[in-house]
Amino acid sequence: MSFLDSLPVAWSRALFLKLTQTVLFFIPRRRKLVETNIALAFPRHSAAQNKAVLHQSLENFARGLSLYGQIPARCKKGMDDVVLFDGKEHVDAALRQGRGAITFTGHYGYWEMMAIHVTRLYPLIAMVARPLDNPLLDEMTTAIRSSGGGSVIPSRRIFREGLSLLRRNGILGILIDQNFPRDGGVFVDFLGRPASTTPVVSLLARRTGCAVLPMHNRWEGDRVRIICEPPLALSQNADAEKAVQEDTQAMTTIVEGWVREDPGQWFWLHNRWKRQPESANA
Repeated sequence: MSFLDSLPVAWSRALFLKLTQTVLFFIPRRRKLVETNIALAFPRHSAAQNKAVLHQSLENFARGLSLYGQIPARCKKGMDDVVLFDGKEHVDAALRQGRGAITFTGHYGYWEMMAIHVTRLYPLIAMVARPLDNPLLDEMTTAIRSSGGGSVIPSRRIFREGLSLLRRNGILGILIDQNFPRDGGVFVDFLGRPASTTPVVSLLARRTGCAVLPMHNRWEGDRVRIICEPPLALSQNADAEKAVQEDTQAMTTIVEGWVREDPGQWFWLHNRWKRQPESANA
């Protein structure tokens, strides 16, 4: 990481892009999976259009990696030259209600930069993340993610620590667009196929009465524009299980809207549809 930080950004970006392309070349099953997922999500696109989506996604991923080690230094001097924030008033309005807020998002644009920039602006905030398998990498990423002043809550402790944070009128940032591998996930429609999705945002919001805010970002040249949307109205279904299902579908539909608007901003390398309903595998 120190070596990459010493390179010009354009060189580092090109190096990461080449590295990612090389990895996909030597793992044909993964490459085929990504190509298939894009084709299924956009059946009316030509092969050339879908190939362009994959290339842009890899390019944006490489761009983010090339800047990742520089985030702590950027936090110290400010990020206003590289980050724009639309809709901050929705966060401020939510906090004035005194019950905290959950910002849900996806692996879209430069999600790491977005999360860290927002932690610079609010004193009581945390992002939820699954600890990495490699302890050294986990220590490094946690340090970078905390460099804006916020904290990181391991996903296995989300209910205990997340509830505590929200009850103190804090902000909890949660990514909801990854495959939920364990029992308890909710299957909702995402880009035309069932996707196992975490219900945690709905469960926490219903427990605390906090605001639920859609928040995403996108690359605009070499800058990142954050967009926070108005709060999501939760389902009024009297059946608690169905209400959580409807909430999770509503949030996933919002994420899908972002992806359809600019699919090259989304991280397609993740196997989002890995887990399927048992009926589909029968």
